[in-house]
Amino acid sequence: MKKILLTGFALFSALLLKAQSATEIKPLTAAEVSKRLISKYSPLAFAPITKLDYDNIKSVRKKEQASVIPKLSNADSLDVSYVNVPGLNSGDPEIPIRIYKPKNADKAPIFLWFHGGGFVYGNLNWDHKNCANIAVRAKVVVISVDYRLAPENKFPAGVNDAYSVFLWSKKHAAEIGGNPDHIGVGGGSAGAGIAGSMVLVNRDKKGPKIDFQVLFFPPADVDTTRVSVRELWSIPGVKGADIPVLLKMYIGDDYLKNVPENALPGLTKSFEGLPPTYIATCGVDPLRDGGLFYGQNLILAGIPVELHNFPGYPHGLLPDKVFPEVYDFMHQYYK
Repeated sequence: MKKILLTGFALFSALLLKAQSATEIKPLTAAEVSKRLISKYSPLAFAPITKLDYDNIKSVRKKEQASVIPKLSNADSLDVSYVNVPGLNSGDPEIPIRIYKPKNADKAPIFLWFHGGGFVYGNLNWDHKNCANIAVRAKVVVISVDYRLAPENKFPAGVNDAYSVFLWSKKHAAEIGGNPDHIGVGGGSAGAGIAGSMVLVNRDKKGPKIDFQVLFFPPADVDTTRVSVRELWSIPGVKGADIPVLLKMYIGDDYLKNVPENALPGLTKSFEGLPPTYIATCGVDPLRDGGLFYGQNLILAGIPVELHNFPGYPHGLLPDKVFPEVYDFMHQYYK
């Protein structure tokens, strides 16, 4: 009877997917996107749409280089220091990191953080305030990693940098007030992709234990036919049309035919043996469906997962309540 039920469910799912693929998924208009956003973000739907190309990347990076380190309102509660970590392989450049240690921290858990930016943008200033807040409020040593960017440095360069910093943090934990036996990782957007891929690499290498991963709106795989990608194909901010462009820059022109295993968190043959995972997706985000599918695969593999979708939120924005939840999750699995 159980076999019949499972067969019936599989048939129903196949028919549903066929019907969905047979229906043309049309990009939403600005007015339609506006209605899906919560009221305070609805005007964003009518903002200018940016073309993602090399000129845009150069322009954004120039602004990033000219930016100053944001001032911290809680600067008196932590020590911020800088280290250049050796690259993973011979010839790899050193990796700049920024360390946020709560005052008087001793053997505090360690949390590695990877910034977003589509694998092509971003630096240590992007999440400076966020990293400081996590360090103080969660009472952990946060290490923010300035990994190499595409298209100059395609996969696995950024993931190698992440893994090198992970191994360094375990070896040098005592020097930064951290505990080598309690290390978690996390990131937002492309940074979540870097973190999730690094976790896969560590599992396959049978490396040191990682307590958990926290992934905000992760790029899970290379499927650009999902409803969220197609409906949000042409919107302000991160749009569906950006995804194939960024995948080519990060993985290579033939990313669909020659997909490297572990290039993104969902590109693995097995979801078993991974650490507890917290995933947050945004309801009005082309990456939404891939992140949800990845979370479901983890659940089916028996991995402890907290999977949250926040309707009405665009890519990169989350409600404030997320962070207390994440802190509770972190300390639940620092073991």
